[in-house]
Amino acid sequence: MAWVKSEYAGEFAVLATWLVGLAPWSVSLFEIEGVTVVGLRFLPFRFQFIFGATLPGERPFLWAWQVAAFQESEPLALAGTLGVAALVGFLFPLGLSLYYYAAEDRVEAVLPMDPVRLFGGLLGLVGVLTLAASGLFITSFPGVTVPIGALVALVFAYLLLTVDRA
Repeated sequence: MAWVKSEYAGEFAVLATWLVGLAPWSVSLFEIEGVTVVGLRFLPFRFQFIFGATLPGERPFLWAWQVAAFQESEPLALAGTLGVAALVGFLFPLGLSLYYYAAEDRVEAVLPMDPVRLFGGLLGLVGVLTLAASGLFITSFPGVTVPIGALVALVFAYLLLTVDRA
């Protein structure tokens, strides 16, 4: 049984790409000495909310390329760098999705491969990079980190790579 019908595969590829861009690739939560921190990492930026204290030098909003420099430990800096790599890797499918949305027939005529499979491969790359970064956060960051968007990207990649394009 196919999850996506062949005639809707292009639309699904575009929608999947946009949803990966909107979903936080990881969410972290930790509490220490009455201070609760919630971190939401999206591909282009990170929000961090601190409840129960005001910390000197805290920056609740950082662009993805600023996160690595803001981290104090090497594994967390590497996680920030992987997040930037995922963002850079995502820019191509995002741009392609906008063009594919506007001119599906033109894109299919120009590309030497099936665009749906290309979207699947690129979203898989984004999913692997963000999952690796989430793994570094899980092992080096206090509290709990859940790789929500990383898993979403991998599920969409699987669905796009296995869609029946008869």
